[in-house]
Parts: sequence; structure tokens; C-alpha cells
Amino acid sequence: MVIQRVPAKFLPPHCRLNNPDKIAYLRIATFSETTVGELRTALAAIQAAGARGLVIDVRYNPGGLLAAAVEICDMFLDDGVIVSTRGRNQQDLVYSAHREGTLFLPAKEFPIAILVNRYSASASEILAAALQDHGRAVIIGERSYGKGSVQNVIPMESQSSALKLTTASYWRPSGKNIHRFPDSKETDEWGVTPNPEMEVKLEDKERVDYQRWRGDRDVVREVGKPRTPLLPDFKDRVLEKALQTLRAAMPANPPQ
Repeated sequence: MVIQRVPAKFLPPHCRLNNPDKIAYLRIATFSETTVGELRTALAAIQAAGARGLVIDVRYNPGGLLAAAVEICDMFLDDGVIVSTRGRNQQDLVYSAHREGTLFLPAKEFPIAILVNRYSASASEILAAALQDHGRAVIIGERSYGKGSVQNVIPMESQSSALKLTTASYWRPSGKNIHRFPDSKETDEWGVTPNPEMEVKLEDKERVDYQRWRGDRDVVREVGKPRTPLLPDFKDRVLEKALQTLRAAMPANPPQ
């Protein structure tokens, strides 16, 4: 498995392109104020490089801004509900996709895989659930965390502390629940579950090795300085599963 960085100026370090398959890899570490702009830059670069498929990695992503997750979903969906919020004492809100600005159409010619694990939460689950429910992406890895609560931070009078108050919950486009409650069972409806035959179970050691391997790859070396891998023999089985799945889904004759 060879993954090379896309040759583009100002490209975020978590964007790479697999050759010769032209499958791009993007890792979103969090959903912050800058994530949408950074992602647009990366997507423009992989489009220019002729990418034919995309892996979006949100493993260990704890979430972040709802607005960022919605805007990113809108990049890949041209219609339909992205997510809705329901609260006991507030009006339900529905966030929908728009065709304007949608990338990589028609969808059948550009398959997408999203990698999740038990630590993918909140905004990560909104992205994965929306693209899964609309059939735009296949979900690979393990069941996500199950954090579907909308929380408001209320500063206290002392200004030295704050109260985090849960005011609503997130719901998938399918109408299914995302949040895992304290009494939820494994058989209950919560989180985002990989598509059939797309679950990849990892041993604890393999999970630790992955984090070390990923951290080492994230280090930006000096130009011209050789890279000595920390774990040269490590295989990311979840990513390999995604590449295998996308290869099988890509059109035999790429569009000109």
C-alpha cells in the first residue's frame, strides 16, 4: 500500500493520494472554525490531481462544530436532510443539502469511504450518518461512540466556571437516534455502525500501534531529510479495507 501526498501548494498534511488507483485520503482531526476552508483546499487539490475515489478518516475525532459538519456534508450531498435536532423546549431544526457547490458528481463515478471507530463522536457521527443514510459513502471500521447531544455552555457569575447544559439531540436523515444513553444496550439504536461486512475488529495492541504509527506520520520532516518509519511493518487494516472496497466500486473506464 503506497500513499503519497498530493503535489499541491498549501495542502494540509493529512491529505494524500494513493497511486496508481488515484484514491485520495483525508483525515479530519476535529471540526473547528478552520476545518471547512482546509477541506475545500484539499478537495480542490485532489480534484486537480485526478482522484477517482476518496477515503475520509474520522477515527479518534471527538467532534466539534455542528456548522462545520453540516457544511462538509453539503459538499458531498446534493439534496435531502443532513441532520435534524430535537429539543424538549425548542423548535425542531432540519439542516438540508443543496446541489449548488456539490463536489464529485455523478456520485456513482466517485465512491467514498468513511473510517470510524469507537472514539468517533458528535460531528464525526453526523458526517458518517448523513453520507451513509444517503448511500453516498460506505462506513468502515467499528461502531462509533454515540454522542448525539446538543449542548450549550452557560458562563457562571464568577466567570471562572461554566455549566454545560444539554438542550437537544441529533437525529440521522433516516430518523434514527445517534445518542447512546447510559442505559443503552448494544442492540439499541445509537451511533453509526459500519456497513455489512465492513466491520474491522482490532486488538488492543493493534489499536495502540496504530496511534503511534499515525502520530509518527503526522510529523512534518525537514525538506530533503529522509523519513525513518517508527513502525515500518505496521499495516492499517481499516484503511486497507477501504482501499480494497473503493477499487471494487470505481468504474472500470474512468471518465475523460
